[in-house]
Amino acid sequence: MIATIDDLPKILEQHRLWLRGEGGQRANLAGANLDGANLAGANLFCADLSGANLSHTDLAGANLYRADLYRADLAGANLSDADLSGADLYRADLYRADLDGANLAGANLSDADLSGADLYRADLYRADLSGANLSRANLSGADLAGANLAGANLAGANLAGANLAGTNLSGADLSGANLSGADLSGANLSGADLSGADLSHTDLAEAHQKSKVTEGELT
Repeated sequence: MIATIDDLPKILEQHRLWLRGEGGQRANLAGANLDGANLAGANLFCADLSGANLSHTDLAGANLYRADLYRADLAGANLSDADLSGADLYRADLYRADLDGANLAGANLSDADLSGADLYRADLYRADLSGANLSRANLSGADLAGANLAGANLAGANLAGANLAGTNLSGADLSGANLSGADLSGANLSGADLSGADLSHTDLAEAHQKSKVTEGELT
């Protein structure tokens, strides 16, 4: 049976017991309609939220470590300061989601829609963002070191001051992106489109040796 908002208190209590090894049951919220629910600070460690409707849900500060959010709808959700490290967000909808300060280290965000999302100061260390749509997203000050952004759409994104050291940006669309003050040392920019990008005060040490930039200038 697909869970509803009314089922949340019981499901969360059973999940709490499961986490403590006191019986209970892992939270199964797959396909649930939780649009607009208040889950701020909730402990959803390893919970199954695959395909769930979490649009406009308040998940600020929630523990979603290694949670299954495959194809979940998180459009407009508040995930500020949430722990999503190691979570599966493959093909998730995070359009205009608030991920300010969120921990997404090692998360699978491949083919996810993060267009217009706020990822200011987010931790995306070694996250998989291959093929993701990050157009017009705010990634200023974000840690993307070692992340996989191959083929990602970063057109018009704000990456000012972001850490992109050792990041795989091969084939990525960075046209019109703001990369001022970003660290791109050792990044793979082969086949990337940097046309119209702001590269002022950008650290491109070694990155230019691997780059095949489309209509852009590495200056």
